[in-house]
Amino acid sequence: MNYLKIAIEYLRKLDTSRLYPLVFTIIFIVVLFQYSFASLEAVFYDLRIKYDWGISFKDEIVLVTMDEESDQFLGESFPYTYASHEVLIERLMQDRPSSVGYLVGLLEPDSQREREALSHFKELTQDYIRSGGIFRFGTNMDNWDEHLPPMDLRSLGYSLALLNKDNSTFSKDDISRRALINISGEESFHLWMANANRAKSGLEKLDAPAIQGSYYLQEADATFTLFRYYTNPISKKGRIKKIPFHRVLVGNFPKGFFENKIVLVGPSYISNTNDTVLTPFNREDYISSKLAVHAEIIQSFLQNKTILQIPRDVSNVLAILIALFLSVIISRMRPTTGLAMTLALMFGVNLLAYLLFSMLGLWLYVTHIILTVFVVYYIWVPFRAIGEYQRRYAIQEETKLLKKVENLKQNFISLMSHDLKTPVAKIAGMADVMKHKNAGNMELTSGLQSIIDSTKELNKFISSILDLTKVESRNVSLNMQSKDINSIVENTVEGLRYEANTKNVTVVQDLAPLYPIEFDVTLMKRVFANLVENAIKYSGEGSEVNVKTWDDEQWVYITISDNGVGIPPEDLEYVFEKFYRVKNDASHSIKGTGLGLYLVKYFVELHGGTIEAFSEVGQGTTFKIKLKNQ
Repeated sequence: MNYLKIAIEYLRKLDTSRLYPLVFTIIFIVVLFQYSFASLEAVFYDLRIKYDWGISFKDEIVLVTMDEESDQFLGESFPYTYASHEVLIERLMQDRPSSVGYLVGLLEPDSQREREALSHFKELTQDYIRSGGIFRFGTNMDNWDEHLPPMDLRSLGYSLALLNKDNSTFSKDDISRRALINISGEESFHLWMANANRAKSGLEKLDAPAIQGSYYLQEADATFTLFRYYTNPISKKGRIKKIPFHRVLVGNFPKGFFENKIVLVGPSYISNTNDTVLTPFNREDYISSKLAVHAEIIQSFLQNKTILQIPRDVSNVLAILIALFLSVIISRMRPTTGLAMTLALMFGVNLLAYLLFSMLGLWLYVTHIILTVFVVYYIWVPFRAIGEYQRRYAIQEETKLLKKVENLKQNFISLMSHDLKTPVAKIAGMADVMKHKNAGNMELTSGLQSIIDSTKELNKFISSILDLTKVESRNVSLNMQSKDINSIVENTVEGLRYEANTKNVTVVQDLAPLYPIEFDVTLMKRVFANLVENAIKYSGEGSEVNVKTWDDEQWVYITISDNGVGIPPEDLEYVFEKFYRVKNDASHSIKGTGLGLYLVKYFVELHGGTIEAFSEVGQGTTFKIKLKNQ
């Protein structure tokens, strides 16, 4: 029950307005997770594919293209006569390629001459295989069935060379990102060619479980994986070697051009969109030949460089953690810091995703993370702005109230001070008259003198309060006059001669000849009077007060020194503060307001000067004033 009461009490005291942005953030993130945003993720994925340095370029594949140029040269149309293919194979065999992949949909021969050419083609190919070469037909498949090679050539071997497009999965943009590994237990053309060449190089054979990122699709009874492009498949920008069919027929290629290469023979007609495909390098224009993409897939298997998608739940958890972290950052730090952290997080997430992709072949789904960053920023920043506005408004209202209170205080002090001055003056005047009338009565005269002294102290206090009011209201104006500062010092000392004689204090003046400078005579009299009077008060009976002046090119210096009790170091830094008085035995017996030195410092600084205090306990105190020598 106690825990329940504590929880209820805590909920009552909790400021729920602070939870609004967190609640909105959670709601929006949950909604985000309901959508895949595959089209946006495809953009990030394709960017990584385009700038993937994790798979290296290897000059191992040559493409023999059947195109418009060869059609015109040979006077034939696709798929050409067996006589042409017979010559092609013969030319290739002379250069000893590592393997030959035939991606041509050859037809059944329709004449005796064609049957003879087919037979010779088969014999040449069998001789090539017996000598250690690799040969394979790559077949295509439409909605009805697989297009197989002619009956007499099937014994040479064939496999399905299907290019998978993302037309029903992921972003559904018809871009080729996935490679067929096997179908109904039979290896695809690409995996077969890669394994045959890997075995020839002494590398381990690959099967579906050994390929990173492989997954089985039950509807198609096939296994797929995401492959990596080792170069740009666009003919004008890529580095895959290509040569037209007719140039091979006439032997127009350098010796060794095909030696130890994987040769892919197939159509590459610019005018036929069936021979082209969309890739991450050409997302909108059909300018990449299918033959080049076949080479990309084979090379991906040869290097065993494929992509494994990190489970989407990992991305979601990462997005939630980033959302919580960013919420704290934006809500607690300055807006510029919050923006910098937001940009840094987005850059860091993309960099992490890129490094995972290139170095390890891991695909981190970043769209939800990036959208989460945007959502958090655009939810928390307005709420932060609203909070800042509310705080600013509260501060403004508080400032207005404080100004009103300050004005009331100053008006009260001003009125009080002015109204007190008149009765105080009357009391002092009446006491002075009675003192002269009763000069023979010592006891009465002493009491009247005490009243006169008290009214003087009270008058000083009232004057200090009035000065403080002017200072705080910034209502002090300077009446600058060009005067000799020594004359002001002498007049001040002379005015305090009676007080000095009363305490048996000697005031010694060491005044150097000075040029006149500009200052407010009234204010500087107040400054010197306060400092000299304090020195007389605190120096003690029979002591000495020294007043010294001198100058240089920039400053006029005035020092007032005494050899009194001194000021402790812990009090020295506070002597110029309002209402501050040093706490020692001497200060308890000496009356004061604690405003004198505060006003002295203000008046000196108003002239563009400075004042410093130096003191040692038991040795005395020195105040040093610097005024501009101008």
